[in-house]
Amino acid sequence: MQKELVEKISLTQLFILVSAFLFGSAIVVGIGGEAEQDSWIAIIVACLLSIIPVWFYIFLVSRIPEKNLFEIMEIAFGKMISKVLILLYILYFFYISARVLRDFGELIVGDMLVNTPIEVISITFMLFVAYILYLGLEVLGRFSEIYAPYLMGSILAVGILLLFSRELHVKNVLPILPEGIGPVMNTVFPKLITFPFGELVAFMMILPYASKVRYAGKTTILALMVSGLILAYSSFVQIATLGPEAKLRSKFPLLTATGEISLWNFIERVDLIIIFVVMFGILVKISIFFYGGLKGLELVFNRPYRAFIYPMAMIIAFMSIIISKNFAEHISEGISMVPWIIHIPFQYGIPLLLFPFVLWKSKGLRSEGKKR
Repeated sequence: MQKELVEKISLTQLFILVSAFLFGSAIVVGIGGEAEQDSWIAIIVACLLSIIPVWFYIFLVSRIPEKNLFEIMEIAFGKMISKVLILLYILYFFYISARVLRDFGELIVGDMLVNTPIEVISITFMLFVAYILYLGLEVLGRFSEIYAPYLMGSILAVGILLLFSRELHVKNVLPILPEGIGPVMNTVFPKLITFPFGELVAFMMILPYASKVRYAGKTTILALMVSGLILAYSSFVQIATLGPEAKLRSKFPLLTATGEISLWNFIERVDLIIIFVVMFGILVKISIFFYGGLKGLELVFNRPYRAFIYPMAMIIAFMSIIISKNFAEHISEGISMVPWIIHIPFQYGIPLLLFPFVLWKSKGLRSEGKKR
């Protein structure tokens, strides 16, 4: 195997990557709509509850330092069993990459380049993702530092501009919890707890590359909390502008809400700017999942992950087109099938199965270290 390039990201870059990853497609397609006017509450509840599994992911990685999820599996289960699980995770990471890419393709084709085939959008975007990852994880981290202020600043600015446009109507958010906490919890489990928060399982492939691993866990939790609040804020703004029913019906509620901005007959069509800004979140999310899958291929086939980048990028672009016939079917699968059949086993099932083996193996490794 060729010598790997040393890849490190700073804690600031880790914070930004986690935040942008959570925004990803969640900020575009909207989340928590099933809780209607209480969707922002559901997001906050899901964010708080997600601290537990995210802390668990961090704990697993910290028990065997400088090893990612797949390397930990190899130590815990042995090469034969771990290869099967790694191949399953590779499929999971690539499948979610394709789903997020489909979200992006539908967004661009539906609101900007209406006459452009979605195939062109998907292939072009994946080539860009592949190029960044070919340069290394550090490049993705540095790129994120440049783009992050525009992403977060734009999301926060939407609410302010809508307020000055007199399009925010607090009555749309009332009454709070009219049917009790039940609808909120039904939205939290399993939807919000798996998308977007549970998807942070992919960062078990990234955390070992933090420059100060000791503080990587705290940084990840902090990014989770900040991102959860911003997602809740975005949901609140969307409901206050559109109302709960219109938000639920809208394909891209954030863009629909920003379309209402009109100041002095001059500041209009802000939704086009928002598309370019949220593109960064989608780029990060696809990149993290894609990188995780590539590192799996690297371990299984004992070749540098860069050897697989461009072929797999084209396969994911193709997958994003064939996974569903239309956007309605794509969203329906994401709500009804993906959380139960795909997310829960990989976000919770296998990590829980890994837990006792990691404890056992890590104790053995530490006792060997003491003997030496």
